[in-house]
Amino acid sequence: MEGKIKRLIRERGFGFITAEDVEPGIQKVTLDVSSLYLHPKEREQFEKKFLQFLKSDRVHSRIFERGNNRVIYRTECIIPKKKDKRPSLLLLFGNPASHSVASGMFFSCERKGQEHRFWKILSKADILSFPSFPKADSPKHLNERNQLRKSKLLELSYGSRFRIGLAVFYTMPSPATGYPWAGVAGLHRLFGKEALAKIGEREKERVDRIIRDFVSPNGAVIAFQKEAYLGVKSSGSPAYTLAKAKAGQLIGNCQCEPAVSLFCLPPTRLLLGYLDLLRDFCDRI
Repeated sequence: MEGKIKRLIRERGFGFITAEDVEPGIQKVTLDVSSLYLHPKEREQFEKKFLQFLKSDRVHSRIFERGNNRVIYRTECIIPKKKDKRPSLLLLFGNPASHSVASGMFFSCERKGQEHRFWKILSKADILSFPSFPKADSPKHLNERNQLRKSKLLELSYGSRFRIGLAVFYTMPSPATGYPWAGVAGLHRLFGKEALAKIGEREKERVDRIIRDFVSPNGAVIAFQKEAYLGVKSSGSPAYTLAKAKAGQLIGNCQCEPAVSLFCLPPTRLLLGYLDLLRDFCDRI
């Protein structure tokens, strides 16, 4: 009974979306589809697209479920509860990659099972470094390294000027590559404009809570995707264009906490070419 009560306390509702911690860094999200599509034809169209979406990545069978007008899926969010004197830095992405959620860790690997470049970029930019890890020369070793990395992030046991958290704006995972279901664009295709806008309103409530609880008052947010930036920026912050992101011109603050600085960089696939910009943003915090 005590364990059940603790689980219910951890569960947080956001209208037709609820999220529950199931293991460190991993949540289970329940989405009530009937609240999104009130007309039978719209619902029928979604169901057809959802079947295609599920088939687009072999790991979807491990992270998605269906039941009683609901889509249930696993997602990722690493927000340490531990505190120290370092300012908090939230790295905010568009949505999770399906294979990373299945592996239990952000940026678990690149194509062909190689270690993801994102971690190397953070190290080169002097933002985040970890102690020596097992060699990543096999899937087993890479998984061990990823789990150690997650543990270190939760324990604040790493080299950095910041207390670092990782979150996504849209919780639903999608494939990292492959038209038409990859990334946030894949969610647009799956749900349609109006339904995804409804989802976005509820997701914003969740992200705003993270910003208030984890980042405020003296931290900052770096967004790496257009809708992640647009979802949290204040009305006075610059409008998004990729050109502005590449030029380092997307500097503003968060709508929910104006004292929290907000920066936006190009998508992670382009990030290697913008190390100096990443360093400059972090120096401003």
